[in-house]
Amino acid sequence: MSTAYPAHFYDGLTSKPKEAFVRLREPDALEVEVSGSNGANGDRFFWPLEHGGMEWERTVSTLRITFGEYPRRVIISRDKLFIATFVKHMQYAGRRGVYDRVLSLARKGPFFFLLGLIVLIVAGYFWVLPFTAERMALLLPLEVDRQIGNASFGSVMLGLDEDSARSVVLQRFGDELELTDKFDLRFHFVHSDQVNAFAMPGGDIVVFSGIVNGMEHHEQLAALLAHEATHVDERHSMRMMVRQMAGYLSLSMLLGDVNAVVAVLVENADNIRNMSYSRNLETDADQHGMERMAAAGVDPQGMVQLLELLEAETDEVPGALSFLSSHPLTEDRIAKAQANTTKNSGPFSTDPELERLFDSLKAK
Repeated sequence: MSTAYPAHFYDGLTSKPKEAFVRLREPDALEVEVSGSNGANGDRFFWPLEHGGMEWERTVSTLRITFGEYPRRVIISRDKLFIATFVKHMQYAGRRGVYDRVLSLARKGPFFFLLGLIVLIVAGYFWVLPFTAERMALLLPLEVDRQIGNASFGSVMLGLDEDSARSVVLQRFGDELELTDKFDLRFHFVHSDQVNAFAMPGGDIVVFSGIVNGMEHHEQLAALLAHEATHVDERHSMRMMVRQMAGYLSLSMLLGDVNAVVAVLVENADNIRNMSYSRNLETDADQHGMERMAAAGVDPQGMVQLLELLEAETDEVPGALSFLSSHPLTEDRIAKAQANTTKNSGPFSTDPELERLFDSLKAK
């Protein structure tokens, strides 16, 4: 008679394990004897090892055998002798678990196994880790955005000619729109021929006169501010910064070292002006920006007009379009914005206060 080995049996109906003994029976069957209550004899049944519903996996110290459809019954054994005997039997039968297939591959082809492992690690570092890090950035407290923005705003504004009087007007214009309740948005008007605007983490939004001078309607300015406010509200700058520094920052966040995260992000915050957003983030800023416009009673068609303005000026002054270097204008972006106007239908009427503030900004 073959040796019986101790194991635990799960019947698939309850989570409570039962004591059991297992034996390998010829030609290809596993005998399972489940102990009854108070040591009495329990059920005994046979699992054909070649059955399609029988699967098994093992680690270094544990063997797990499953059988059937529903209820799916499970045997778990930690008996080293039974594990070795069972695995050897299954290998002869040509049925290996994942652990054994990987181990076999490593033994037969160590070079290709190592190469495959390196490829997986590299792929994870360049694709999986940045994606994961970007999502992890959303777990950081909002105060981190404010700290980074406050610490780096001064250096970012060095060399820029801010018009404090027009900044006050722009602030009133932005406040009328009520674009977010997460952050206190602070708007700054800068004199420059560059067609540009950018948003800092935490709420500072900088608008250049070069982009305002090309506008004809206050809805275009509302669209620009709503777009940039979405970058702030959805933490796009933070997500892109963390994505670009995924390796170090992910480790710091996993260790809970928020101070280290803030320090590194502050050091790199000066690059925000020239940071290029992904196509998805730009589309997201357009879409949510239009929703914010509609909520403020402003015609979202202004977003389409803004994008058409930028597209038209691309051919005329490509060197001055700094906005498009960090906010790429893809071919389908205007089409998507046009489609979104039907989702944010009015009617909308002209806002006299916004129109007055817009005219004041454009006045020479």
